[in-house]
Amino acid sequence: MPLLDVGYRNWQGVRTPRWSRAMVLATTGIHLVWKGTWLKRVLMFMAIPALIAGIFVATYEQTIDRSGPRELIRALGRNPQSRSIAARAGVDLSDATENPEAYRHFTWSYILFNLSRYPQAIGMIVVLGLVAPRLISYDLRSRGYLLYLSRPLTPAEYILGKSLVLFFLLFMMSALPALIIYLTGLFLSTDSTAIAQTWDIPLRILVASLVLMIPTSAIALAFSSMTQESRYAGFAWFAMWVIGSVTYNALWAATQIGQARPRRRRDMGFEEISSMYDWSSYKLFSPYETLGYLQQQIFGLAVKDQWVWSPWILAIIASVVGYGFAYWRVSRVLKV
Repeated sequence: MPLLDVGYRNWQGVRTPRWSRAMVLATTGIHLVWKGTWLKRVLMFMAIPALIAGIFVATYEQTIDRSGPRELIRALGRNPQSRSIAARAGVDLSDATENPEAYRHFTWSYILFNLSRYPQAIGMIVVLGLVAPRLISYDLRSRGYLLYLSRPLTPAEYILGKSLVLFFLLFMMSALPALIIYLTGLFLSTDSTAIAQTWDIPLRILVASLVLMIPTSAIALAFSSMTQESRYAGFAWFAMWVIGSVTYNALWAATQIGQARPRRRRDMGFEEISSMYDWSSYKLFSPYETLGYLQQQIFGLAVKDQWVWSPWILAIIASVVGYGFAYWRVSRVLKV
């Protein structure tokens, strides 16, 4: 039979369940991304801050039962940043060295919050800036999406499969190390009530990771779907974070100048350091600051602050608009 007479034929075999079709796309993307040695190196480098945080938790647990100096606990009481966050969490660190068991929940939450707030958040920006721009833009340029969508795969399942690739990477960077640190702390603790005092921390870790994953993945995929050139999407991704941080810091510095001359952070007093962790509408200009404040609320380190809905609303809007634009872009290309 000539090849031209074959044409398209209906598939007569067994189809995979619809809920698993996006997983096939995700596993393929993860396999392709995982081939790069640079990603493995970045993840290994990101394990260093997690190791340091685990050492802090282990040191805290090992110093509770000893009568010697508890340097970690004293350091928390002397640090203006930890004192400010402790005040917002409703914790008084003045007697932490005398009764450290009562401060286990705050100490673990504070350590894990700093892990997710600084090294993991910065690592997320770098990894997504290198991986996400290629996920859709490469398919648009090579028309590889036609191969995916020629199968019983909807545009929504296509976007979900691409998102799961980013979710996997972010879970490996944020939630998994934090959960391992939590289990390590329980293993090293000699107090039988440790699990009762900290049972909610794994849930807070997962919620904080979702807050980090969903809006950032939505924006990254939206940038990737805008253009066929991944370098343009990568530039837009990094520019968003840089411009947002510069704008926030410039506005915050302008409000702090007043009558006093601006000083370096190490020269600031407790009140000046504390003001940096207050909620300000200026933080909405910076995705980094907005996500950081959301994580601070999730870890229970801002219970004394008045509840603010604007960062949550902004994160939801960014997620809906990002995924919606990527879906519209893929659906529009298919109709051309």
